[in-house]
Amino acid sequence: MNTNIRHILDTLPDFAMLVREGNITFCNKAGLVLLKAEADSEIVNGPLVELVHEQYRDVFAEIWQELLKKGTTRFPLKIKSNDGMFHEIMFHADCSLEVGKDVVILYGKDFSSIELDATVQMGNALSRRVLNDVSLSLLCICDPEGISYINPTGLKLLEAEQEDEILGLRFAQLVHPDYKSIFKNELDVLAEEVEPLPLKLIGLHGTELRVEMKVSRFRHGCRDGFLLEARDITELLLRQEELLRIQGVLKRKVEEQTQELSQEIHARIKAEETVEHMILHDGLTGLGNRTQFVRHMDAETKRCGEEDKWAVFVLDLDHFKDLNDIFGHETGDQLLRNVARILSKRITGDGYMARLGGDEFALMIPYDDDQEPELFAQKILRKMSRAFVLNDQEVYSGCSIGISLFPVHGDKAASLLGCAEMALYHAKNKGRATYSFFNNSLKQNAEESSRIEHLLRAALVRNEFELYYQPQIDLKTGNLVGAEALIRWHSSEGMVSPDRFIPIAEKTGLIDPITDWVMTTACTQAKEWQSIIPGIRVAVNLSAVSFRQADFVNKVSEVLEFTQVRPECLELEITETAIMADFKEADRILNRLDDLGVNLAIDDFGMGYSSLSYLKRFPVDKLKIDKSFVMKLDQNPDDAAITAAIISMAHAMGTRVLAEGVEEKAHMLFLKERGCEEAQGFYFARPMPAEEFVKWCSQGGTGNAPPVPGLGSSN
Repeated sequence: MNTNIRHILDTLPDFAMLVREGNITFCNKAGLVLLKAEADSEIVNGPLVELVHEQYRDVFAEIWQELLKKGTTRFPLKIKSNDGMFHEIMFHADCSLEVGKDVVILYGKDFSSIELDATVQMGNALSRRVLNDVSLSLLCICDPEGISYINPTGLKLLEAEQEDEILGLRFAQLVHPDYKSIFKNELDVLAEEVEPLPLKLIGLHGTELRVEMKVSRFRHGCRDGFLLEARDITELLLRQEELLRIQGVLKRKVEEQTQELSQEIHARIKAEETVEHMILHDGLTGLGNRTQFVRHMDAETKRCGEEDKWAVFVLDLDHFKDLNDIFGHETGDQLLRNVARILSKRITGDGYMARLGGDEFALMIPYDDDQEPELFAQKILRKMSRAFVLNDQEVYSGCSIGISLFPVHGDKAASLLGCAEMALYHAKNKGRATYSFFNNSLKQNAEESSRIEHLLRAALVRNEFELYYQPQIDLKTGNLVGAEALIRWHSSEGMVSPDRFIPIAEKTGLIDPITDWVMTTACTQAKEWQSIIPGIRVAVNLSAVSFRQADFVNKVSEVLEFTQVRPECLELEITETAIMADFKEADRILNRLDDLGVNLAIDDFGMGYSSLSYLKRFPVDKLKIDKSFVMKLDQNPDDAAITAAIISMAHAMGTRVLAEGVEEKAHMLFLKERGCEEAQGFYFARPMPAEEFVKWCSQGGTGNAPPVPGLGSSN
């Protein structure tokens, strides 16, 4: 509540208070005196109805409802003061002034000492004295001969010093000309009015006076007359005008603040909408993102009937990383925007699409015929196989697609999206540029991969891995020259094949700590063996994932320093496919490894690009012929021809050759006759733990492996 309003009410000589929702929130000084209260805390915060005489409470409730409906009213009320006395109060109540929310202003005058029957009052001397004592109202008696009585307050208000100046005048003579039409000297008509009559009077010296007048009939002796009560409201009107002015100021300020608040709220809502849009949409293509796609899909599937069917497609661009590396990210972004436009044109009806992230998009399409999803995927593949013209150059990408079906593969967005992504991975593994539908076997494989991943993480902590070593034999002398370190996993479920867990380790990032462990363990073993098997070389297979790590060369250097093994005792085997995936980067890494002094071998040669024009540029010490060619040398002439060609080409480049998978003597003899330097396989020995390997090497007490039967310088 504005303190100015409190101050104005406090200066009123009559009773005044503020009421909010039926409770007193302020009582002025005159009110406290009337109620015999020493402090406002005795009155404030209490219900107004508790001050009302019990006989008046039902009437008061009706009056209060009328006040709230009309905004203003005038009513008599009997209220109780703290000393137990009751006072007759004529109240004026106003809730139309916007001084506060649900606030009512009550102000009134105590007429407890005046008898309500004016005819009785005027019948004796006591009545006249009472009228004389009423100090704040102009009271006069009018009869057909004019004004016959006026109280002292009336004389003062009308600027008269003696009664004679007023007595005998008709009251209409004191009314301002502007109000003559209201006051027509028809007192008998005015006496019937319930509400006070607003008037403007003129004093004898011209001063204007604003009053509220009430006309009542009475009989004075044997004469009929009218009692006129005119209350001076000039000061009250000034205060009301001040209240209205304050109200106007407050209203303007409220409007200004409301407008500012409205603008702020609007700006905040717009900002929140922008943030919400950014959260749910892809900034590059304008499509919804994964979160938005899941929300939309869940909403659609909830509305579906029993016969409604949806197909969910997850599409991934093929070789997008290579395209980014070759043409730059700006071209890559342009390609993604073009793909988004192409896919959007394929969306009709209730279909929806989103960019899940990177080069991955998702689409959901309603269908009726079970062949529609497959036909749709085929159309997308054909469209994506065409060239994109970006920055005046043709770019080819292609894509792979995974498909899941609602409700066949699930009824929740997250599960359907997951199924489609599993199908996508399967499509990519099949060779890309194709599509694959989800089936339960994919889910089982995914669950199995997840289980293996969990066990792998535990295996790293529990040290469940072990290295087995397979001898590598010099075919000319028959002596041991090296050993290939092969990882074995003794899990709680038994021995797990590397073919089973290595791909999962590569996919989950666990291959790096596994590779670190293998290199450290193999180098430590090579260092220990130098005293009993001088010059032995240990070969370690490298994953393509580990080979491409930015800090891989530094890791190799750290392992050599930690184990203190000579670099030439370590041989790193990298597959031909891993090298040719990015031959420029491979060339950089291989040259740095060569600078460290380690031996380098290309593993599984013949299974990849077989591009000698590239391979001859690398600092490679050895080619390992893949066992798939060696194992059928005596059965397949083509394999024999390829093997012989590889040996010949390797020698032309000055590179040694090792054949793996030698299981028969015939294989060994074929390789030896064609000049293959080294070999390994079951014909010589199976992979074995370190302790067994040492025993195998110590046969005959030579400190090295005995010459293999059928081998030697004479053969």
